[in-house]
Amino acid sequence: MNKLSFFAFAALLLTPLAALHAADVQRPNVLFIIVDDLTTTLGCYGDHDAPTPHMDALAARGVRFDRAYTQFALCNPSRCSFLTGCYPERTKVFDLTTSLRKALPDVVTLPQLFKNAGYTAGRIGKVFHVPDPRTKLDVELGAPLHKDGRILDEAKLAERSEGDLSDPPRKSAKEGNLYNRCYAPSSRPDSDFTDYQIADEAMQTLESFKAKPFFLAVGFIRPHTPYVAPQRFFDLIDPAKILMPAFYQPGGEDLAQMPKAALRPNNNVFRYQAPSVKEAREARRAYLAASAWADSQVGRVLAKLKELHLDDNTIILLTGDHGYQLGEHGLWAKQTLFEEGTHVPLIVVAPGVKPAVCAGLVEQVDIYPTLAGLAGLTIPKHVEGTTLQPLLADPAAKGKPVVFSTMVSTHTKLIGHSVSTDRFRYIEWDEGRGGRQLYDHESDPHELTNLADKPMQAERIQRMRNRLANHLKAVSGE
Repeated sequence: MNKLSFFAFAALLLTPLAALHAADVQRPNVLFIIVDDLTTTLGCYGDHDAPTPHMDALAARGVRFDRAYTQFALCNPSRCSFLTGCYPERTKVFDLTTSLRKALPDVVTLPQLFKNAGYTAGRIGKVFHVPDPRTKLDVELGAPLHKDGRILDEAKLAERSEGDLSDPPRKSAKEGNLYNRCYAPSSRPDSDFTDYQIADEAMQTLESFKAKPFFLAVGFIRPHTPYVAPQRFFDLIDPAKILMPAFYQPGGEDLAQMPKAALRPNNNVFRYQAPSVKEAREARRAYLAASAWADSQVGRVLAKLKELHLDDNTIILLTGDHGYQLGEHGLWAKQTLFEEGTHVPLIVVAPGVKPAVCAGLVEQVDIYPTLAGLAGLTIPKHVEGTTLQPLLADPAAKGKPVVFSTMVSTHTKLIGHSVSTDRFRYIEWDEGRGGRQLYDHESDPHELTNLADKPMQAERIQRMRNRLANHLKAVSGE
């Protein structure tokens, strides 16, 4: 405990109970919003196809981090990372089933930290991917993930009854009817969707938490597949106006220079065969519609916070759990190390923080120390991230010199790492044995030209490899 924290703690011990209660009320609340599979396809990030007014309005109130990156573009490893403040090499979580407790049995997770500090704490919807039995909170409500899957089946049957036979079901003994495309608009009312229920429960929890300082994590499900939403959210988006990536432009994209490990199967969205250009455009529209639907439910929760007069004393942090490929390089999935797979939205609103845009490099592993620091809590020694408080105070200041992401290739099973500076991204698979990639974002922001084999880049690649080696040694915990 530093000297300032010690004197603050000592003062609390000597404070009468009535005064202590008054001081307690002034502690900032925390509302941590996680939107599953949400990449930077938001109006506030410059995507003109995305109708996301509520998240855009939130960004206008606080600091929008334009260059925030996930540590692993898959739900469980990413969430384990930012909920512990540790890189994946420390959590040892690289898949969807491993518990963070296997490698870190005693680590204090982010919700635990606030609970231990006397906050009323809760989690609604999808926060942890693998439930953590050690994180015991005042409110713990999950999400019925099967509901939206049934809505997709119903919507697909409705399409067929209207004569659309372009996506015939295929029978599986284990899964029943399966379709190649996992998106469709629905005529069901809002209240039938999973995220509506999550928003309802979050709003009720805010009502019950309002009298004391609280930490509430709310995890929305869409735009995770299936891309389903009420019809009106599809109607917001004109598919003819959607800007498609280079792969679907005339002339396409040359993928010959890509390592095999970099190009994963598209079974997240198109299960059996690659999409046509028309289907690709429809899929991007459906993802945007599902994002707009999630945005509407974020808006409901934020409106409740304001109705309860809590927004002025609440730290709000919104992010996705990783990026997502929406047709870039012909990919429709997470689990890549490209820009689109690792780039995430990150918005922070807090008392005393002025609206701004920060262009500095930051990571999701920085979320834990940032929320702890803003709330005046001591950041545990195990945390490997860096608090973003200096950037919130001065958004024009420099961010990290380099950021890192890890991935396990879905089909080759090779481990890959990416190293990004403010201009270049370097990717290597199996320490380079499975291929290397280097992109200059100044001239090639969409990563279409691999420079890794250019002799003039050899020195740069070696510097980035050295940075990666030093990073892995520092965070492995070995």
